[in-house]
Amino acid sequence: MPAELDNKAPTEFDFKKEGLMVGLEFHQQIDAPYDDTKLSQRYGSKLFCPCPAYLREDEPHYRVRRKFRAVSGETGDIDITAQFEKNKQNETIYEGYHDTTCLIELDEEPILPINAEALFRTLAIAKQLFNLVLVDEILINRKTIIDGSNTSGFQRTAQVAYGSDSSLIDVNGHLISIYQANLEEDSAKNSGTAGNIRKFRLDRLGIPLIEIATGPDIRSPEETLATASRIGELLRTTGFVKRGQGTIRQDLNVSIKRGTRIEIKGVSELDLLPKYVTNEATRQFRMLQFVDELRIRKITPRKIYGLKAHNLTAIFKKTDAKFVKSSLKKGGSVVGVKLPNMKGLLSFELQVDYRVGTEMSEIAKVTAGVGGILHSDELPKYGISENEVIAVNKALKLKDADAFILVIADKNLAFLAVEGIKYTMKMWIESESLIPEVRAPRGDGTTGFLRPLPGKARMYPETDAKPVVLTKSLRQKIDQVEFEMPEQRMKRYQTKFKLSKDLADQLSLHPQNALFEELVTNHEVSAILVATTLLSTIVDLRRQGYEVEKITPDNLNKIFSLISSSEITSDAIEPILIKVSESVGELLIDTSLIESLGLTAVDPSELESTVKQVCDENSELIQERGMGAMGSLMRLVMDQLGGKADGKTVSQLVRKQIQAVSK
Repeated sequence: MPAELDNKAPTEFDFKKEGLMVGLEFHQQIDAPYDDTKLSQRYGSKLFCPCPAYLREDEPHYRVRRKFRAVSGETGDIDITAQFEKNKQNETIYEGYHDTTCLIELDEEPILPINAEALFRTLAIAKQLFNLVLVDEILINRKTIIDGSNTSGFQRTAQVAYGSDSSLIDVNGHLISIYQANLEEDSAKNSGTAGNIRKFRLDRLGIPLIEIATGPDIRSPEETLATASRIGELLRTTGFVKRGQGTIRQDLNVSIKRGTRIEIKGVSELDLLPKYVTNEATRQFRMLQFVDELRIRKITPRKIYGLKAHNLTAIFKKTDAKFVKSSLKKGGSVVGVKLPNMKGLLSFELQVDYRVGTEMSEIAKVTAGVGGILHSDELPKYGISENEVIAVNKALKLKDADAFILVIADKNLAFLAVEGIKYTMKMWIESESLIPEVRAPRGDGTTGFLRPLPGKARMYPETDAKPVVLTKSLRQKIDQVEFEMPEQRMKRYQTKFKLSKDLADQLSLHPQNALFEELVTNHEVSAILVATTLLSTIVDLRRQGYEVEKITPDNLNKIFSLISSSEITSDAIEPILIKVSESVGELLIDTSLIESLGLTAVDPSELESTVKQVCDENSELIQERGMGAMGSLMRLVMDQLGGKADGKTVSQLVRKQIQAVSK
């Protein structure tokens, strides 16, 4: 390793000097019913069928096993990504539910017409929120994806709007351009991978997603987070999108000078965005150094192409390495390949604590589904002895400057993993810059190789969907939509509803802020009570494991109607919501339910009598403390009434009684 090439990745990075550019593709699920059925209205629907957009964790009702093959796109070529996935020889198991998924998700029936409400909401967001130009005719396309996440082998997607010079958002004083908006299907949810067998749940597949793509205008890791946060705020303020874990994902497009566009796919942890950008910029910088070193060492594509893998299992028949022993007992093999003139390069860091050897390990995993690789720069280690390393060197005919990698797996998969590494290394050296690729986010802020970046060959028309013409009436309907900016809404909530700044801030971005206004307008109840119910009570119940998704706007309207008419008190809200969450079917909130829960508000005359009795029994306390006895008397009254009286009313009566006794 030449002295000028440091093995350690830098911990600081000059983003301006290295020409960092970041673009963001922000995906969020659209909450839109397909029809007027209860499930569709409650949970929203899929994009091309009325199945509810309802995520499940219970045991699936059925499983279907599939294999994929690559087909040519509109250009007549097979996309590089599709070919790459096909080479993995994976099988996929799909898990579904009879009552919330259908044959369309299984790709056994043609799609139905597009979800009209999802389309309208996406168009309204694109034009009225981001000032994008709507297309005249929407064409549904198929985007080839054969990683298993789509049963059909493609994702349906449609561009609905494109940017102009005025399609901008302000992020802390810096204008970020919005490039386009798309409407597409969400993918199936990965439920486990073992070897070359992948499992996916169909409950998420087909949920409508809006994609907002920025231009490559972001210039720092911190600005990446600020931009994503701002787009998220704007989308949430519409009331048209879903909220919660799994409803938002970002794709990051990162590049530096001499580098290339690298896509980091499916980032769900917003706070990790700066770390992913920092690490990817560092990785590209270091990868360029690494590839330059390969060329200096005269490691050519031809040399890489000529490398041959060898079965070295016999060397490890008596190994002390437990994981190798375990694999061999199951019929596995140890396959090795020489890497000429690469000694020391496998421990070269691309990101902090992420080395070239780690990158090759990731390539092996995604290429063949193996557990990873071992390499000469880290051995002997993990129970593999010095003598075994010497034996591998001899078997592979290594010279002093050479390195090797080992793959411990099923023999065919191990050879496939080696071919994947060879193919990628060949592309590294042939590329004038870097290979455009898709990388998977890891929990520590680093990324791992996922697949080559797809090209134009992956797109082709959807033959089962007619083009959607934007009619004059649809455009007029869109033009009538007015979105209130979060800052404006927050100030209005403070002024009109007398909410605190904190409550107004939270509620201004809450997906049920329209419901808040409906409840406060329709019923004579405290705006603060309604706000805390939506922001705190329901959230707390969700954290306790209650199925709060069962709580409907109708339920809340009924509860606040009962409070408004003094039939129940605010203390009854949580018990009723718990009962709704636990119900098997639709729960009717009526007098009999209130009585069965013991929540019927106490009669006014009984309330006055109880207050007088408690105050009479504690007259000495009142004479001694006066109004200072207020808190103690309130607790005694409320405990005796068991939450059947409104605290504000009790407070007024207790105050009046104290004043009477004190005279």
